[in-house]
Amino acid sequence: GGTGGTSGRLSFSSGFSTSGNSGAILFGSGTATAGRGGDVRIAVGSGTSGAGGSLEIGSGRSASKTGGLVCLHSGEGTVTSGGIVVVKTANAGVAGSSGRLVFSSGTAKAGNSGAIVIGSGSATGGRGGAITIAVGSGTSGRGGMICLMAGRSTTSSGGDIVIRSGEGTQTSSGAIVIASPNAGASGASGRLVFSSGSAHGGNSGAVLIGTGTATGGRGGLV
Repeated sequence: GGTGGTSGRLSFSSGFSTSGNSGAILFGSGTATAGRGGDVRIAVGSGTSGAGGSLEIGSGRSASKTGGLVCLHSGEGTVTSGGIVVVKTANAGVAGSSGRLVFSSGTAKAGNSGAIVIGSGSATGGRGGAITIAVGSGTSGRGGMICLMAGRSTTSSGGDIVIRSGEGTQTSSGAIVIASPNAGASGASGRLVFSSGSAHGGNSGAVLIGTGTATGGRGGLV
């Protein structure tokens, strides 16, 4: 654009269809037999005023069936490792916060809302990949919080929270460790609180601590 306008739009669109599927749009680089495939990059240009431009990827809506799928996956490494998928926000500037990451399923009016599944794949010649959820460190104020909360129900019981270690089919199962870190040069280490909620018209929930039964040994100590 000139000194007082915007640059022109680029629109890539297939035509509409009244009795079949509309045409697909394919963006891709060619294959290479003696090198690596070419990159495909989609980026928003920088600006000097206002918020940065958005980059939106959305699948299609259906009036009679399930909506379209958005699939984001890395490339396969047939001999070595597969590629990495990185989802991150940019660092904050001299003032402000870094951007949020929001993973959420949509609401539902006449059924269940969609599940969110986070997991690593299984391994036949090694161990399954670890999943780490951690809050970054800071230099002022309290440390960031991790909140794990099950769903609320207005007609039935609330949702469960289940934390369990992995099964060892040949040896021991994994440990579950709940601990607060050591205190610094001054102060106390963090509290551990195990409590059921209060009840208005019935019994409050029980708190049970116990070991499992053993058929070829003795039960564990508490």
